[in-house]
Amino acid sequence: MELADSPEEARFRAEIRDWLGSALPKLPWPEPPDLEGKLPFWRQWQQMLSDAGYAGLSWPEEYGGRGVDEKLRAVFNDETDRAGAPERLNIIGEDFAGPTIADFGTAAQKERFLRPILTGEEIWCQLFSEPDAGSDLASLRTKATKVDGGWRIDGQKIWTSRAQLAAHAILLARTGGGPRHKGITYFLLPMDSAGVTVRPLAHMLGEAEFNEVFLDGVFIPDELVVGEVDGGWRVAMGTLGYERVAIATGRVNTRRAVEDIVADIAARTGDDGAPLGADPVIRQKVADLYGRALTHRLIGQRVVTLAAEGGPPGPVTSIGKLYFCPLVEDLADFRLSLDPLGDQFGLDDELAGSSRWLRLAYQARGTAIAGGSTYIQRNILAERMLGMPRS
Repeated sequence: MELADSPEEARFRAEIRDWLGSALPKLPWPEPPDLEGKLPFWRQWQQMLSDAGYAGLSWPEEYGGRGVDEKLRAVFNDETDRAGAPERLNIIGEDFAGPTIADFGTAAQKERFLRPILTGEEIWCQLFSEPDAGSDLASLRTKATKVDGGWRIDGQKIWTSRAQLAAHAILLARTGGGPRHKGITYFLLPMDSAGVTVRPLAHMLGEAEFNEVFLDGVFIPDELVVGEVDGGWRVAMGTLGYERVAIATGRVNTRRAVEDIVADIAARTGDDGAPLGADPVIRQKVADLYGRALTHRLIGQRVVTLAAEGGPPGPVTSIGKLYFCPLVEDLADFRLSLDPLGDQFGLDDELAGSSRWLRLAYQARGTAIAGGSTYIQRNILAERMLGMPRS
């Protein structure tokens, strides 16, 4: 595993940095704080990425991507984070649904769905988790019944990110009565189908990013089945593999977060007027977080190296996720501890800078569940790396 940039990675990093330097000043940043208000802005940003050839970087070129390996994609993520670029709205579509369709979909599915993902025209969501099937995804109860020309779907999904904006969803439903993992089918669902109801769920910050989705007699035609009927578990594992790579390598740039905390501490004084950075307890905590952030980067490099070599990500992604989630929680909690209580909870009219850290603290707790909970990741490591028997 090579930690320094290769000549190719260094050239790509310089290319991305130059493009961001010219592109970001042209982007009109939005005023509305809600998701719907930001949608035109996000679509414009995605179109800019697509026009410049930076959307779907790791997708095969025949599907509109650039065909780069995971190392170059990690360079891109690193540079966009460094520049403070906007997040991508269509992560589910670009990072999970699109690659899954490219791997398992029919020619017609690829022709219909892939290009609008890259351009931002169509947003996607993920209908996997259910009220009684979160960590244990194979226990899902949403049922697909065969009807003339397709399937009738009945059930409920939950924790669906940005479903209120989505044009399409990747959906798992039970089609067979055999063993749990062998009776599931993978569907592509148009979200404007009759019988689909989206109910937003507001979290503690008052934002409604997650949703419940109810499916009452929803019709999905046969041509929107991905892979084989009753063979959806294999396709779903492909999707979750992409998701776990994204989480293991870091949806949050932890090194950047530590650097921001250090810069903030350097500009502050304590109650006694002494520099805040002179406090030995604070210095020790910063050193601990810095060392852990460096370790997380090394784990991420291991994940992208394996992916770049063409092999499956494997259980090393579980190591990355188990390490990443508590690190981000501790980063956010430590930064919040430096502020008065009012600033922590955004009680000021202008929502002081620490509101970023409060949001990150909440998101970190959610990420610990997303893509397989902590207990799921531990089971994966126990069985696949340590050879322990299933309980």
